[in-house]
Amino acid sequence: MLQASKPKAANHLFVIVRPVLCRPFVGRRAELAYLRERRLEGGASRGSVVFIAGAAGVGKSRLIAEFCRSLTYSRWRITFGPCREFGGGPYGPILSALSNLDPSASRLRPADSKRQYFEAIVERFAAIAARKALVIVIEDLHWADAATLDLLEYLGSQVRRMRVLILASFRPDDLHADHPATAAIAKIARHAQAGRIDLEPLEGVELRTFIDEALSGFALSREIRQAVALAGEGNPFFTEELLKNAVQQAAEARSRGERWQIPHSVRTALLERLRPFGTQERDVVTQAAVIGRTFSLDLLATITGVEPEHLLSTLRRARDFQLIDEIEPGVFRFRHGLTREALCGDFLRAELRPLHRKIALTLESAPEGKRPIEALAYHWWAAGDAERSAHYNELAGDAARGAYAHDDAIAFYGRALEPKGIDALARGSILEKIANLRLVLSQAEEGQATYSAAADSFRSAAAFEREATCRVRVAMTAYTIGLADTSAPLEGMLSRIDASEYLARARLHLGIAWLALALRFPSRAQEHLAALDPRAAGATDIAVRYHHVAAGVATALGDVDRFRREYADWLEAARAHGDGAVAGAYYNGAKYFSSFGLHDKAHESVDRALRIARESRNRHAEECAHATAALCYILSGDLQRAREAVEAVPTTTDNRVNTIFAAAAGAMLGAYLGDEGLIEKWFDGFEDTIVAAPEIECGSGFAELLVRRGRHDDAAALLHRVLPDCELVRGDVPALLAVASYGADGDRDRAREYLLRATQTAADSLEHPALAFFDALSYVRAGRADEARPLARSAAEGFRRFRTPLLEASALELAGDVEGALSLYRRCGAAYHVHRLEGTAADKVSAFDSIGNTETSALSSREREIAVLAARGHSNLEIARSLSISHKTVEKHLGSVYLKLGVTSRRALRSYATAER
Repeated sequence: MLQASKPKAANHLFVIVRPVLCRPFVGRRAELAYLRERRLEGGASRGSVVFIAGAAGVGKSRLIAEFCRSLTYSRWRITFGPCREFGGGPYGPILSALSNLDPSASRLRPADSKRQYFEAIVERFAAIAARKALVIVIEDLHWADAATLDLLEYLGSQVRRMRVLILASFRPDDLHADHPATAAIAKIARHAQAGRIDLEPLEGVELRTFIDEALSGFALSREIRQAVALAGEGNPFFTEELLKNAVQQAAEARSRGERWQIPHSVRTALLERLRPFGTQERDVVTQAAVIGRTFSLDLLATITGVEPEHLLSTLRRARDFQLIDEIEPGVFRFRHGLTREALCGDFLRAELRPLHRKIALTLESAPEGKRPIEALAYHWWAAGDAERSAHYNELAGDAARGAYAHDDAIAFYGRALEPKGIDALARGSILEKIANLRLVLSQAEEGQATYSAAADSFRSAAAFEREATCRVRVAMTAYTIGLADTSAPLEGMLSRIDASEYLARARLHLGIAWLALALRFPSRAQEHLAALDPRAAGATDIAVRYHHVAAGVATALGDVDRFRREYADWLEAARAHGDGAVAGAYYNGAKYFSSFGLHDKAHESVDRALRIARESRNRHAEECAHATAALCYILSGDLQRAREAVEAVPTTTDNRVNTIFAAAAGAMLGAYLGDEGLIEKWFDGFEDTIVAAPEIECGSGFAELLVRRGRHDDAAALLHRVLPDCELVRGDVPALLAVASYGADGDRDRAREYLLRATQTAADSLEHPALAFFDALSYVRAGRADEARPLARSAAEGFRRFRTPLLEASALELAGDVEGALSLYRRCGAAYHVHRLEGTAADKVSAFDSIGNTETSALSSREREIAVLAARGHSNLEIARSLSISHKTVEKHLGSVYLKLGVTSRRALRSYATAER
C-alpha cells in the first residue's frame, strides 16, 4: 500500500491502494480437466456443447477464461458472443461470435425459412472449423432471447461431427420454470455430446488460497480473513469485493467500533433481485432479514404484527425469486447470508438493537431445552448485551463444533470473546477451543498463534496445567510448519513451576520427548518419558501422548515386541480421548508398522484412520492418513494405491509434514512410473520449497529425478541437506540408499554410519539388507562390480523377507538378475524401469552417468513428442504452441532428451533419429 503525502490545504489523508485481486487461478481442477477432455474430442471432430452453470460471481467467466488461456499457443480459435440483458437483437450472441471469425457473416443472404437461415450459419461455422478447430463461448444464457436459444439448440445438434466446442454459461437461479432458456437447455442436454458443469463455491484449502493470493502484499488479521471467508461463502466475486472493502477500511484506519458495511458492488448485485417487489413486500422481507438467515413464519408474524397467512404470498414470491428457501414447513432460510446483510443495511444501529432485543426475548421465552441457541447467540450479540452474548455464543460454538461445523464454531467463539472484562481463565478456554479447531482445519500457523494467546491467558490465571498443554501445542505446531527444535519454551516453563504441579510438568516432559523423537534423538526422548510423575498417568491425553512417544522410541530402536505393546496401549488410551486421537494413532502407527515390514498391518491402520477421519469430518486427519499411506504403499510396492493416496492430498495443504510426505511420495511415484504429470506436480511444483529445506523422506525421489535431468551436483547437494544431524535414523532406507548412489563421499560415510547404528540396535530390521546393498552400490561407484554382486544378492534376499519388492528389484538388477528385477517391476507397475530393462529399440537409449557406467533410460511419452518435433526443425516456441505447454517446459524436457540420447544439439538429434530409422 502506498500512501501519498498529505497536502497542506487538505484535512484528510489520500490513500492509494493497489487492487485486491486473486491473480492465480485457484481450484476447479476437475472442471478444467473435463473441458480439456471435451476439447480433445472436439479436435477429433466430435464436437459438443458444455453448459457451465453457477450463481452470480461463483467463477463461470474465470473458468472459461482460464480454459481459453490454456489454448493460447494451440491451433484452436476462440470466439465470444455474450448475451445482453437489454438491447440484444435476435440471434445476436451467435452472430457476434460468427462475425468475430468471419466479418462477412454479417451480410448473410436472406433465407426462405428459419431452417435455411440456421443451416447457412452452421455451414459458416463448419467451414471455419474445417480449417481450425473452434471454441464458441456464449455467456449469460439466462439473458438470451428466444430466437438465440432456438439457433443455439440447432447449432448444438449439428456440432457432433464438427471440430467445435460450445461453452454456454448461465445462472440457474435466474431460470424459472417458464423461462425460455429452461426448455432450450433441457433439449440440448438430451444430445449425446452435451455436458454440464455446475460450479460450486470454493471451500477449505482452495478458499484460503484464494484469499491469500488476493491479499498478496496486504496484511489483514486472521479474524478478518475468517469473517470474510464466512460472509462470502466461497463465492469468489463476493469474497474479493469483501476483501477490497476490508483492506480499504484498514487503509483509512477506521475505528474498530464502526459499523461494517457490505461493499456497494456486492450490495447492488444482491438487491437487484428485489427489484420486482412492492414496498410492502420489501418491508416483510427486510423484517425477516433482521431475524436472521433462518427464520420462522410465526416469529416473523410476531415481529411484524401481521397474521401468518397474510405473509405467505410474499414469502412464496421471495422463494420463486431465489431469495429464500423453505427448509421445512413454516421455516425459511435466505439462500445467501450476504443477502440478509444487504437488506439490513438501511437500518441504523440504534434502530436495530431494540428489534434484536425483542427477538431475543421472544426466543428466550421458550422452554430451556427448546431454545434456538444459534439464534439467541446472534440476537443478544446484535442487541449489545455483553453477558448474554458471551454465554450463548460459547454454547453455540460448542454445538457447532459437535456438528463438525468448524468454521461456524470459530465465528461463535470469536463473538464470545468480544466483551471487555472477560476473565483470563474463560478467555483462555475459548481461545484453546478456537486453536483446536484451526488445527482440524489445517490452519497450522493460525492455530499456533491462538494456542500461544491461550497459554498467556492461562498463565495470567495461574492455570499452569492448561498453560502447559497450550505451550506444548505451540511447540509441536511450530515443528510441523518448519521451525527447528522448539523445546526451549517448554524447558523454560519446567524451570519456573515447582514439583507440586506434576500434571503440568508431565505435559511439558512429554512435549519435549515428542520433539526429541521427531528430531531423531530417541535416547533424549526416553529420558523425558522416564521423568514423568506416575500420578500423571491417569490423565487420558497424557496416556495417549506417553504411549505415542514410547511406541516411536521402540520403533527407532528396532524393538518390535515393545512397539506392539506400546501401540496396543496407545490405541486403548486414544479410544478414551476421541476420534481425532484414534485416527492419529492409526496413521502414525501405519508408518511404524511399515518400517518393520509389517505391511498388512500398516495398510489396515491407514484404512481405519481414513474411515474415522471421514466419519468425524476431520480434514486434517484425512490429509495425514493419505500422506502417510502414500509412503507406506510405495515401500510395499503397491504403486497404484500409492498414487491414489498422494492424489488425495491437496498441493495447497497448510500442514508442512503432509506436504513433505506427499511431495516425497509423488516424486518417487513419478520416477517409478515415468509419469510426467506426477513429476510436474510434485517435483517441479515443490522443487524450490523442498530443496531449500528438505526432509529425509524427499531424498530418494528428488535425487533420482535430478540425476535423470543431468543435475548430479544438485542431487548431491540435496542429499547433503536431507541427512539430519541426529542420534539415529530408522525407517528411511530409500533416502540413505540414494546417498550411496548419488551422494558425496563424506555424506556416504554419514549415511552408512546411520545404517550401521540401526543394525546394532535391532536383531533384524530392513536396515540390515539395506546396509549390504549400500556397500554394493559403493563398490559399483568404485568400479568393483564383481565384489558388489554377492552383496546385492544377499540384500535382495533380505528385501524379499521384508516384502519390499521395489528395493528387491534394484538389488537383483545390480546382482545381474535382470529378468528377476524386470518381473518385480512389472508386478509393481514400475513402468519406467520396465521400459528401461525391456531393451526395445523404441524405448531404450544409452547414456553415461556421472561415474562412467553405461545406463539405459526410457524417454517419456512427452519427451518423445518433443524430440520428434525438435528433430523436424521446430523451434521451442513452435513446440510449446503445438503441444499447449510452456516454453520453459519444452526446454526442460529437451534438456533431458539430450542427456539421455547423448546429443548436444538439434542437428545431432536429427542425425540420431535418421540413424535409428
